[in-house]
Formats: sequence, C-alpha cells, structure tokens
Amino acid sequence: MWYEEAIREQPQEVTVSRKDIFDLLHDCRPEISQNSLKWIISELLDRKLLYRIGYNTYSYRKPEGKIMYSPIYSRKSREVQETVEREYPLVDFCIFESFLLNEFLNHQVAQNTILIQIEKEIGSFLFEYLEESYEGRILYRPNMESYGRYWRENCIIIIDKVSEAPKDRENPHAIVLEKLLVDIFAEPMVRCLFSHSEYPLIMETARERYLIDEKRMMRYARRRNAVTKMKEYMGRV
Repeated sequence: MWYEEAIREQPQEVTVSRKDIFDLLHDCRPEISQNSLKWIISELLDRKLLYRIGYNTYSYRKPEGKIMYSPIYSRKSREVQETVEREYPLVDFCIFESFLLNEFLNHQVAQNTILIQIEKEIGSFLFEYLEESYEGRILYRPNMESYGRYWRENCIIIIDKVSEAPKDRENPHAIVLEKLLVDIFAEPMVRCLFSHSEYPLIMETARERYLIDEKRMMRYARRRNAVTKMKEYMGRV
C-alpha cells in the first residue's frame, strides 16, 4: 500500500506523533482524512511498521522494553465501529473482539465474536439499527443460554457499558489493556470466550510486553468486583 511505502522511507531513529504521521501521509495524498488516518495507523501497527510507545507517541523501529498496548482490530470490527460512530457520534461505547485475546493465549480463538459495550439507554436502539445489516448475527444483552443457542461466527453482542471504565483519549472506542485484563474476569461475555486455565499466561504476557497503569486497572476492578481475582493472578495474595 502507498502509505506503507511512505513509512518505510522514514528514518527509523525518530519518534513521531499522530500529527506527524498525518502530515507525512497528507503530503502524499491530500485527500486523506483524520478518520482514514485512524485505520491506517491500525494497519501499520498490525504490520509492525509502526509501534506505539506512549500517549500520542510512535516509533518506526521496534522499541526495547515495554510499550503501550494498541489493539489491532479485524476489518469486520472496524466496519462495525465506523457504523456506530456514524449513527451515534456522541455516544460513549467500547469495542472488544475475541481475536484480541490471541496474542495472550496458547490455544487460539478460531472464530471471532465482537462485543459492543455501550451506554445503557442506547443499546436497544443500536440493536434495532444493526439488526437490518447483521440479521441473525447480533444479540442484545444475552444470557449464557441465549448466547450458546444463537451465537454465530462474527456474532455481534451488545451489552451495557460500565460507567467510568478506563479508555484511550486518542481512540476512545478502542479497549485499553487495563479494561481488557479486568473484563476477562468480570464480564461473562468475555469469560466464555477462552479457557480459564489461560488466566496466568494472559496476565504474565501482558505484564511482560506492555506498560500497565495498575492503579487505573484496580480502580476499574473495584467497580467490577474483581479486585480479589486480579490480585490473585498478579501474584499479590
């Protein structure tokens, strides 16, 4: 892709911001938008041509030591996110998908599930809106019995978002690592996606690879009644 070539031509020693990346790509293609930039950055991160090393800070070279977590979403998830953003531009929501767990697991998730956590008052309206496009593949606040009966690959599940959940200021609809690590214990629709024997490996891999704000993570864990579990798998009890 043209933007990959543009990035490969840059000196690897420098660090850059989102604005720097936008200015570089805008010089190549003046029609590029900020919304396009979001997905280009995601593609570059996925292809290891760009690395996020801090808030609004990126590197073209793989850094030494721990880095900031940047979820790499599937095209289907990005499509869903754009649809929700377009229809509900002012609504607070977060996208998670089961494929995000694969970098932490021994036994890989083979079939994807997309989870939209959205403001309680909006969930039913979003369900009705998406049902037209994803008929048969969308569930609204299912219990485990309904989930087991009606789940399909690339199923979209809509649930209520917990208030004051941690989020990324750069990309507020993407899940942050602190939230992901709590939700694997606290959110039933996430817990059912993998074997619970993988908990220790998930925590170990996350802590080895990424910077984690443990205070922020434990504040959210208290809201989800998951503090004991978090401390157990972080080796603190």
